[in-house]
Amino acid sequence: MKKEFKFSKLLPWILLLGGYVYNIVFFLSKGKSLIDSDMASEMLLSDLLNKQHAIITKDWIYSTEIKVFEGQWFYRIGLLLSPENWLVARTIGTMIGLTVFLLGVMYLAKILEHKELGVWMAAFLAWPFGFWYFFDVILGTFYIPHCIFIVYPLAITISIAKSIKNGGFKKVIIGLQIALIFALGVMSGLNGIRQTLIFYAPVFVYAIVVAYLGFREAGLDAIKANVSVKMNFAKVSMIGLVGNVMGYGLNIVLFTNRYNYSSFNAMTWGNGSDSILKTIKWYFNSYGLFDFATKNFFSLSGIGAGCGLVLGALVIISIFRLLMLLRKLDELTQIYVGVMTAVFVVVGAVFTYIWGEEQYWCPLIPLGVIAVFLEIKCDPILKDFEKKALPVLVMLCVMLSAIGTTKANVATPFRANVGFDGALQFIQEQGYTKGVASFWMSDCVTELTNGNVEMWTMNDEYTETLLWLQSNNHREIPDGEFFGLYNINDQEFEDNFEDTFGVEGQKVYEDERYMIYSYEK
Repeated sequence: MKKEFKFSKLLPWILLLGGYVYNIVFFLSKGKSLIDSDMASEMLLSDLLNKQHAIITKDWIYSTEIKVFEGQWFYRIGLLLSPENWLVARTIGTMIGLTVFLLGVMYLAKILEHKELGVWMAAFLAWPFGFWYFFDVILGTFYIPHCIFIVYPLAITISIAKSIKNGGFKKVIIGLQIALIFALGVMSGLNGIRQTLIFYAPVFVYAIVVAYLGFREAGLDAIKANVSVKMNFAKVSMIGLVGNVMGYGLNIVLFTNRYNYSSFNAMTWGNGSDSILKTIKWYFNSYGLFDFATKNFFSLSGIGAGCGLVLGALVIISIFRLLMLLRKLDELTQIYVGVMTAVFVVVGAVFTYIWGEEQYWCPLIPLGVIAVFLEIKCDPILKDFEKKALPVLVMLCVMLSAIGTTKANVATPFRANVGFDGALQFIQEQGYTKGVASFWMSDCVTELTNGNVEMWTMNDEYTETLLWLQSNNHREIPDGEFFGLYNINDQEFEDNFEDTFGVEGQKVYEDERYMIYSYEK
């Protein structure tokens, strides 16, 4: 009995470690075949920032976010540790970012006084389940920073609220925590408006509701008093909000006219899903039902897709069940459920009526995962043996979803360049150091050659350089000897390139998918 007890404590740690091992092996064995230019651009930016010893740079054309505190910080460490092998550097950076995120999840569980659930939550989130979580969180790390900027501010704010209610807290510690949530707010705001929309605005809505209900029940005394963790949370959360708004203000004042990027300021009403059910379905799909890859029903990928369906259903059921039990939950869990609900309502409205895409739900997947384990622990209708068995069954679904999703996407990559090895090998054997290509090939060449080939990204028609995710010095085509990389059916674009820039090319390579021309300017 004692051994069984010890194993039950050890099991989630084994599953968590298994997720790390699976990710590392997958990255090193299959990662190259799935890298696209969106992902590669993060590595290029990280390399540039390392060379300039900078936080941001005017020598890069950013996309929709200035990326002050985003994934490049993790990749920069990876590149410092492995400058000659960018795949290893990517793997190191991703694992560092994932670790910071998962530690935040476990810290949040501890603050909610469900410490034993934290490792289960982290184990779930360590595996690459579901297409968008696999693609944009684990493989691309695009949304790991956004997840970090949710779990840490939420956990620290609840911690401060608890300390204020309990009294006897050390003012120095509270002061440091307050400074930290303010700093996290500023940092996330410097990146742009996204974190405001997906976290700080919903938390503000929740705080207003809590303050109103307290005022309605007991007047201003309820708001002024420190007897409720919930009310304390509502008040303290304003510090993070102020920091976030200040950060976004600095983004507008300092960055808009000094750096090269597109912002979300062009958002208008009517560019969302136009259907609440469709928006909910987007979130539901995030857990693995669809993965943009071929999957026969009776196959490992098909089973993985089915497990994703189970996970999505379980998350939705858990959220609704927690809402039904809200009055019976402890105050800390009530705060979590309240914040989570506010996030889903506000973000769901934004994605439905203003602006949204399916993958934008990625930073909020962890909220649903946390809800699953909270519901299993707190639901009175579950027997003890069910509460012990359900986390194991959930993790079985997670692992099957992860294996099926990754297998399917190796077979049918989403945006990667299939059959790229021959062209890359030729480029390196010929000693090319400069080239031009359209967006979905360009940055990939640089990453897959470990930074040895500098690429100029062209628009799809090869008539001008693309002002998107490349060096700001690439507004004109390269001088000297360089190559042009084209898809096999894009001869007209090669003709466009020659006519537009007055250069004459010679075809030096061709296979069933790609062709390469040599130029000299």
